[in-house]
Amino acid sequence: QLGQESVGTQRFFSRIGLWMDAMNSGAVLVVDEIEASMHPLLTRHLIEMIQDQTINQNHAQLIFTTHDTGLLDLKLLRRDQIWFAEKDEKSMQTDIYALTEFSPRKEENIAKGYLQGRYGAIPFIGGGI
Repeated sequence: QLGQESVGTQRFFSRIGLWMDAMNSGAVLVVDEIEASMHPLLTRHLIEMIQDQTINQNHAQLIFTTHDTGLLDLKLLRRDQIWFAEKDEKSMQTDIYALTEFSPRKEENIAKGYLQGRYGAIPFIGGGI
């Protein structure tokens, strides 16, 4: 019974129908916080399905936001598929820019570089806790 499954498994099954519909119709699928309540391997599997041309024969596209740095993986996504969003604290304007602006090497650890602040888009945590 689905009600006895974890929230992550339930989320996976609630999304798989949308994924299949998008791939069958060649639609654009937009997902905010793709990793929300899902196991990282399930999230990765959903992304891999879209990336696999033998499964996604109608060229559906996926646009998603995430806070999961594990998805910043050049084995999963191409360099031109990774974009960052950074809010200017003074103007409150959000700038969006591509990873390719930084010319990363093919073997570069993007997640590590991101967490070190190499690409910006790191939240500012002001004041002491």
